[in-house]
Amino acid sequence: MHEAFPDCAPYSAWTSGILIKKVAEERGEHHDSLEEALARMVADGVEDCVVVSMHLMNGAETAKIEKTVTAWAREHGVPTYLTSPLMSTGDDRKAVAQVICDEFAFVGKDEVLLLMGHGSVYASNETYSLLQDELAAKGRDRFFVATVEGEPTFADALKQIEECRARCVYLAPLMIVAGDHAKNDLAGDDPDSWASQLKARGLQVKTVLKGMGEYAGIQQLVCDHVDEVLEEREVALRG
Repeated sequence: MHEAFPDCAPYSAWTSGILIKKVAEERGEHHDSLEEALARMVADGVEDCVVVSMHLMNGAETAKIEKTVTAWAREHGVPTYLTSPLMSTGDDRKAVAQVICDEFAFVGKDEVLLLMGHGSVYASNETYSLLQDELAAKGRDRFFVATVEGEPTFADALKQIEECRARCVYLAPLMIVAGDHAKNDLAGDDPDSWASQLKARGLQVKTVLKGMGEYAGIQQLVCDHVDEVLEEREVALRG
């Protein structure tokens, strides 16, 4: 982000208080909460702000960000613009699907890629199924998407895998960071992990523990979202 927008001062914030505390205790690293980062901007005299969402879709976290940032901007009189989550629109999903196809071009036509999303109780959860549709439209009808805490479920994906009679399944997180869900629920040694359940069915399993935030194509899409709001900002400033 700093390389793409060298004229903008970079700040970062984490929305999870649990992770902020955990990393501080285990690694001695401090990461600002959203409120702390905003307070730091006020202290530094920031006069306008773009808040970049690193979430895949709208949900509880993005709603909290919007509420907090909107109230802060109103209180301090700072023109503030929020980018939309990574897969907010049909064009976004097409772009993300293309990045996934490029990143996993090595997966053979007779093999399967199963992506693990987090899942949400929000209506935006349908994004996962819509993304799978986009992957199929690009000729990758053996690229499946399932979630830990939503739909489609792992059971849904398992049925699809069995129907196509694949012998090799690649597993990867559909998450910005390959964290706890990826390391344990996806690729862990526990019998309940997706990898273990697939192996128990006699399938060859290969895991790719790489967060989407590491993909150059995803990084570019995030920057594209910033460009969009910067254009809105220029229009607003010019009246």
